[in-house]
Amino acid sequence: MSAFVGIGMGAIQAGLFLPRAQEVNLPRCVLVRRSEQAKVITCASQIVVNIAQNNDISTIEVNNLNAATLEDPKSIELLTEASEVSVAIPSVKDYPSLVPLFAVASSRKAKGHGPKCLVYVCQNELAAAQQLTNAIASAGGNSDYFQCLDTVIGKMSRTIRATIEIEKLGLKRGAIGLQEAWLVEEYDDIFVTKHDANFTRQLPRFTECADLEPFEIAKLNGHNAAHCAFAFAGMLMHQQFISDAIACQPVFAVVQDAFLNETGAFLQSRYCARGLMFTKIGWQQHAKELFSRMANPWLHDECSRVGRQPERKLGWNDRLVGTIRLVESIGITATNWRLALQCATEACTLDEDSLGRLWVQSNATHNDIRSMLEQQRKLLSRYKSWRHEFLTWQV
Repeated sequence: MSAFVGIGMGAIQAGLFLPRAQEVNLPRCVLVRRSEQAKVITCASQIVVNIAQNNDISTIEVNNLNAATLEDPKSIELLTEASEVSVAIPSVKDYPSLVPLFAVASSRKAKGHGPKCLVYVCQNELAAAQQLTNAIASAGGNSDYFQCLDTVIGKMSRTIRATIEIEKLGLKRGAIGLQEAWLVEEYDDIFVTKHDANFTRQLPRFTECADLEPFEIAKLNGHNAAHCAFAFAGMLMHQQFISDAIACQPVFAVVQDAFLNETGAFLQSRYCARGLMFTKIGWQQHAKELFSRMANPWLHDECSRVGRQPERKLGWNDRLVGTIRLVESIGITATNWRLALQCATEACTLDEDSLGRLWVQSNATHNDIRSMLEQQRKLLSRYKSWRHEFLTWQV
């Protein structure tokens, strides 16, 4: 039997994977943590998702949908019967709670009680699929029956729970009785690791790649870095939405230059043979499309949401600092990304000592931290000039 199981019930699950399972008429179910959420979805037998288009917000429905909790005994049966699974949970840190289920289900599949299964791992972290594979094997699971695949998902999305915001935006909740409303953009491309020939995919419209690394770098050190840069500048300008921050020309100019000529230069130097996207022209086309999507006011993408968890997003290996280090590893000074980092530290009220302590936790050496901070100090005058420019900018 072929079936789709979604683990986690956030905006990516609701607005991307479940509609694709419905598109090919696969039986579909979600496994969630909250029993009340599972009861409501099962009772409604459907969910509603809000789609941010270019000039309005529309809705789609996913019908014939069942739900259960991860603790429900039938969750193992559902995973055993699954031919495709998407793990759309917040972090790889949550894997330990899933591993026993996969281990038991793989043993049952080995006895002929279910098909081989592709597992789409949706955490925004390099080699997350290998981490899940290793964890399942350590728990006694049989990797012959679950193949975990990394994904690169650029779809921007939000889960909104505040009644006042849902009503203000005119959104529909996921179902009657659910607290949350899901708002996602139309774009839904997925890049995914190429699967083995003895596994079968039925979900449609994936771009398979033998090596996802350039696409992962483009997402983390391009898309995510730019998204954060707009958010932190918006926070300093007291702007609510990313679309408002992008509309500020001095901010847009710096972030666009960073994206095109710093991250772009790195990708073109390493991966130009991997496809059009990693050529100068292709990267320019990608930037034009991506920045247009970020500027969509119907997505109502809040600067405070994108800029949350600064201790993670300003980490040594993450969006801004990690991008600076990547770009400068090929001898290019990441001036624009450094301006964005200075903006971020001000928006998050982090001083040098706080940054140093944060980076030490990521195993950065004291010499590397000192060098990073020294280079930031050299840009202070230029940053203050840019800051004045965007804080006083008017249409």
